Amino acid sequence: RVTGRVHGEGALRIEGTIEGDVSISGPTEIAPGAAVEGDLAAESIDVSGRLIGDATARGAIAVRAGAEVRGDMKAGSISIEPGSKVDVRLDTAFALDIETTRRRR
Repeated sequence: RVTGRVHGEGALRIEGTIEGDVSISGPTEIAPGAAVEGDLAAESIDVSGRLIGDATARGAIAVRAGAEVRGDMKAGSISIEPGSKVDVRLDTAFALDIETTRRRR
């Protein structure tokens, strides 16, 4: 368990718990069973564990099946797999196919 701010260059794989904000220049991965309780900023973010806080990525954010995310997510692209738990506000550019959505009802 790490308590406090984490800041650095390069990539980061989190396999434990961080209580505090994380800012990394490269890609960041939260492994299954791992957690970040604070804001996370990185080149890209891959969540298989738990993220409680805001996530900002210059590239993509991926939320994997079994992951839990609560907070705001802002990225160039965001993917959320079925089986994940999310309570988020999304900020990204996307296209919504209204006709397909209407046909499903």
